[in-house]
Amino acid sequence: MEQYKLLIVILFIALVFTPITWQAIRRRKLNPPPMASNDRKLYRLWRSDPLSYERQYGEMDRQYTQAQNKKGQNTEQ
Repeated sequence: MEQYKLLIVILFIALVFTPITWQAIRRRKLNPPPMASNDRKLYRLWRSDPLSYERQYGEMDRQYTQAQNKKGQNTEQ
């Protein structure tokens, strides 16, 4: 009887923590946009509502990326 209780507890813990762990692993694989990676407020906005972030800061991110690419090309020459 004691072994069944232990088995039930282990299964319960596994069932509870599996979705949380899976979400954390998926979240780690996502790369935030450049401005969101440097600003906590923007990062939270990007995590909670990516479409809203894109509407508000998407163009600025593209300009920032272009400027960084130009800067990288200038230093290579």
